[in-house]
Amino acid sequence: MASVQEQRDKMHQIIAETGAYQKTIFKKLDRIEMHLATQNGRINDLEKSQSLIKGIGITVSIVLSAVIALIKGESS
Repeated sequence: MASVQEQRDKMHQIIAETGAYQKTIFKKLDRIEMHLATQNGRINDLEKSQSLIKGIGITVSIVLSAVIALIKGESS
């Protein structure tokens, strides 16, 4: 049977290993969160660009429709 000191040493070793694993896990989670924040920023930029392009497209469509209507109206 193991002595009390051996059991304490074993528990101390297990606790130290667990602490090291936790540090590794937290570092990995931190890297993942940083990566997701970067991706979210890129997605926001793309959504803004897409909205701008849609707005320009709608404006051009309306203006061209109005010009065509004016030309048809003058031709008649």
